[in-house]
Amino acid sequence: MTVDELYGVLNPATRDWTDGLLSKIFRDMNSPIDEKKPERRYILYDGDVDALWVENMNSVMDDNKILTLPNGERIRLEPYCAMLYEVFDLQY
Repeated sequence: MTVDELYGVLNPATRDWTDGLLSKIFRDMNSPIDEKKPERRYILYDGDVDALWVENMNSVMDDNKILTLPNGERIRLEPYCAMLYEVFDLQY
C-alpha cells in the first residue's frame, strides 16, 4: 500500500480529505464501548515490518498513541485500544 492509501490524502485543489485504511480503522476503533460490557480492541499487523513502513509510522504516530494525519487532524486511540505486531522473525 502507498502512504496515501494507508493514512489518507488531502486534495490540494479542493482541500477535501479522503481517509486511508489506517485512519478509517482508528476512527472505527475509537467508537464508544458499552460500559456495562467492557472490551479491548486491537489492530493486528501481520507480516514483516519494512524499514520504510516503520519510519512512516514513527513520523505520524507518537508514544501517546496519537495518529497525526497529513491534514493536521489528530486521532488518539482510546485506552481500550491497542496495536499488536506479529512478525515471522524477531530480527524485524
